Amino acid sequence: MFSKLWPERLPSPWRLALLMGLIVIVNILLILTFVRIAVSQDMRLVDRSRVTDDLIEYSVLYTNGGLNGMKKVFHASQHIDWNALRLTTAYGKVIHEEIPAEMKGFPWPEQTVKFLLEAGDMDLMEISSPDQPLRLHLGAIRLWDGNTLWFGRSDIQARRHLANIERHLWFAGLTAALISFLPVVWYMHDVLRPIQSFIVSAERMRVPGSNTRLRAPGAIPELKALANVVNTGLDQIRALTRELQSTNDFLAHELRTPLARVRGNLEHFHDQTDNEMAREAAARSLEEIDRATQLVQTLLTIRAGDHVALRLHRQVTSLDGLLSSLVELFIPAAEDRRLTLTLGTGLSLTLNVDRELLTQAVSNLLDNALAYTHAGGEVKVSWMGEGTGAVITVEDTGPGLHPEELEVIWDRYVRGSAARPKTSGMGLGLSLVRSIAMAHGGNAGGQNREGGGATFWIYIPGA
Repeated sequence: MFSKLWPERLPSPWRLALLMGLIVIVNILLILTFVRIAVSQDMRLVDRSRVTDDLIEYSVLYTNGGLNGMKKVFHASQHIDWNALRLTTAYGKVIHEEIPAEMKGFPWPEQTVKFLLEAGDMDLMEISSPDQPLRLHLGAIRLWDGNTLWFGRSDIQARRHLANIERHLWFAGLTAALISFLPVVWYMHDVLRPIQSFIVSAERMRVPGSNTRLRAPGAIPELKALANVVNTGLDQIRALTRELQSTNDFLAHELRTPLARVRGNLEHFHDQTDNEMAREAAARSLEEIDRATQLVQTLLTIRAGDHVALRLHRQVTSLDGLLSSLVELFIPAAEDRRLTLTLGTGLSLTLNVDRELLTQAVSNLLDNALAYTHAGGEVKVSWMGEGTGAVITVEDTGPGLHPEELEVIWDRYVRGSAARPKTSGMGLGLSLVRSIAMAHGGNAGGQNREGGGATFWIYIPGA
């Protein structure tokens, strides 16, 4: 709802803190406004009431003690600095006045608004001045001798009361603001921290074979429920994946012998038949059976590699000779795709490896490099010694790997995002490469190159 109010990268705690702060400030300003209006109205009524009381009191003093008696009581008053007194004739001529310096800026009227016809008649008014920040509450009463007694009272005391109330309200508001940030602390501890833990766990889940699950200690009940649901789903997916892989492995194992029998029968039929059309059909069928047999063999090899049970037929092999032969074999295919395939120079190394499997692993890397590198690009095969073993690398200038695919592409049936719909393959090539490397006690991996492209490597330790 408020997502458009904040910059996209602003962290959630800051968003919540700013939102809470905005709400608190608006509430404080609203409370101050309404309290100021209510208190000002009440204090105005109080001032008018006090002016009325003082007028009656001073009129009694004037009646009983004359002007001098009234003056003595006025001078004895504790509020002489914000009270004023004036005695005028019925025609407005000033007989006597007691006006403090702070109240001289107010324009006192010469006559009352109402006609004061009888003794005791009273009139009340408010006077303001552009030169004065205060307001003057003024009252007049007709005396027994026909004169008019004026009494004025500034609202300075009311303003002081209002300012004091505002100070206490601000203090209360700031205290409330500090308290209102407690939900931010709660949000960071019970909501945001578990979510960050979820993110870290999710990153670890991407590693093949990871058993990491979402952890939410101390989180709110809803996040704990979410973690339980996700973890249960992951366990079910993992169990289903294992079941599917076991099924595939079982089918591959069971299909190998029937395929061999069918191939033998077709081959015999191909060799014995005199019908040319039947011979061609048998040849096409043999090609399809060979592809199916190769797929079955790939699945069995990957399974054996995963369980470190792949049987190797090791033989001392010249690595540079093996790679030279492979590069020469792939150069025509590279030229058809208008690619440049080169072999780097390196020391002459010999390894005790399964030559056929290692050839298949490097061939898979070359197949991928030629398939995903655009015309005009380059593919380079090189090797270097690593301890008593060697590292074989295949570099290309293709689209490279998405950072999130650096590990998952080695899983079975996983194809990278760069795989075009028309590109053949089932996502088994790299799995086979890693299985062969691991069967030799090594490993395989890949990373992006600076400037574009990717590098895939196979590490084979010395046997």
